[in-house]
Amino acid sequence: MFLGKINSSNKHAILVVLESIQSGGIDGLIMNLFPTENRSLLRINVKSSLAMLDFLFYRTKVISMRGSYTAKDYNKLAIIKYLLKSESSTFIVDVCKYYYAEFNQVLAQQLPSPITKGNWYNLQKYFHILLQNGTKIDAVSGWLLYASYYYVTGKFHITLRLTDYVLSIWSPDMMLDSEYDWELHTRRYRQNTHSTITLNDRMKMYTIRDVIYTMNSSLIPKELQLEVETGAFFIPPIVMSHCLNFLSYHHLGDIVNRQKSLHDLHLTVKNRYSISTSCLSDSITIVGICYEISGAKDTAYQCYEEALQMGCHFSRTADIRKSKLLSNTFEF
Repeated sequence: MFLGKINSSNKHAILVVLESIQSGGIDGLIMNLFPTENRSLLRINVKSSLAMLDFLFYRTKVISMRGSYTAKDYNKLAIIKYLLKSESSTFIVDVCKYYYAEFNQVLAQQLPSPITKGNWYNLQKYFHILLQNGTKIDAVSGWLLYASYYYVTGKFHITLRLTDYVLSIWSPDMMLDSEYDWELHTRRYRQNTHSTITLNDRMKMYTIRDVIYTMNSSLIPKELQLEVETGAFFIPPIVMSHCLNFLSYHHLGDIVNRQKSLHDLHLTVKNRYSISTSCLSDSITIVGICYEISGAKDTAYQCYEEALQMGCHFSRTADIRKSKLLSNTFEF
């Protein structure tokens, strides 16, 4: 980022840099910053430079989820499609692919409920197109939205297959793209990535992000609908995987696996496996909801109490759920 004032001594240099970005994107900028005689230095540090550019994107992208989309948002989608066709920079193309996939995740959740009666075939077709496009953001979040779709439609065995897939590829080495241990993840990320694969592929193989349910999402399980009544709901993928397992086994009447899933969920949140600070309170609330469904009311109450002690990032619904639990307990 340029710091200082533009004057007669630097304006020509700045214009050259801006023109290189305009004509060649990030690739043009790099070639301008590293003249021919310094290309060997660029090749030596290309892996480090790629990682730093990736981290810059992970740090600066802003995820803004709203209950509905306006005409301006559809204009943004048109711009993304235009850039995908016209932009020469592979980095910018992959950034566009990320936002295109994110938009598809959001749009899928704005469709009517997948169990809506009427033109059922076309609705299911749209869901599959959008959800498949939405799997291209990172390694797991899109697949969990797909699992949620099958859960909402009552296809619990397919939900379990998808969550098992997510848990099989999930690794603590993967980088949570919004919050990470700088030294640990930069080292592992650089070890795992190389310049021959694109940013989009690197994201799909080596990063995870929270599953984001939009306000009034048509894909969130009915047991969690309270979480999206007033805004978007962010939940770590490993937490959502165990939650969907628990709920699916509950509906299938498989008590043994239901309790195992609840145990796994409890340990995941207790040990904070890949759970960001901002999602901890909501994750504890999810544990409480599952305990309440299983009949362990006292443990559920303790979870809701704990969720409310998480400082500024506390659950929006823990207090409501705690109050409802108390009122049901004292009913005669």
